[in-house]
Amino acid sequence: MNAGDRDGPASAQDTSIVEALARETGRDAAQVKVLYEREFAKLEATAKVRGFLSILAYRNVRTALCNTRTDTGRHP
Repeated sequence: MNAGDRDGPASAQDTSIVEALARETGRDAAQVKVLYEREFAKLEATAKVRGFLSILAYRNVRTALCNTRTDTGRHP
């Protein structure tokens, strides 16, 4: 299951998360969406508690994007 496959509020939340990540990192939203969905699915596969998956996926994708940033020498 991809993050975008869920119904209801989670889908809207995922869209907001992807948009925020794209703004924060200066990356294309489509690229961020793919990374976020992949990370969410990876976490979901082994999760016993699902309440924080979006937060964990957000953090992991943000860290990965910021660590690969080449446009500036800044780090969060």
